[in-house]
Amino acid sequence: MSNAPIAKALKLAGSKSELVSKVQALATDALWINRFADKDNGWARLSNRQLIRLHDLLTEVGQRFASRAELIAAIATSEGHGKDNDYKTSLERHPLPRLWDQLKSAERRARPKKASPSRKAGAAARAAKPAAAPAAKPAAKAAKPASKPAGKAGKASRA
Repeated sequence: MSNAPIAKALKLAGSKSELVSKVQALATDALWINRFADKDNGWARLSNRQLIRLHDLLTEVGQRFASRAELIAAIATSEGHGKDNDYKTSLERHPLPRLWDQLKSAERRARPKKASPSRKAGAAARAAKPAAAPAAKPAAKAAKPASKPAGKAGKASRA
């Protein structure tokens, strides 16, 4: 089966109009702010790829959160602004896809970093290896000859 958006849309809903109706059903007032100028035909003008992304997004957000307010509160707490009401108010203006991306990024940043196995093995090997004595300094350079042989002062003559 092809990975083209039309193939995914047909697999998901059967036709574009059915996909539009599914996305509209998921886009409740609790989650979605309708920004389309034409409230009825705005959804039908979206591409299949956009409709599929919105369907996936609305499904996932709807499973985790009951409303935009809960999503915004989760973003604020994960970014360390849990009590900042002005910050939460500023987030209310953002569309749902942007809020979802912001939450995923904040959760990713909050996760503890795991060291890769190769780093752990390298660190363990360095810790187990006894510290080597510092390398001895090379011997001092040989002393220079005391002076140049005596010769005529001034310009050297050519013979």
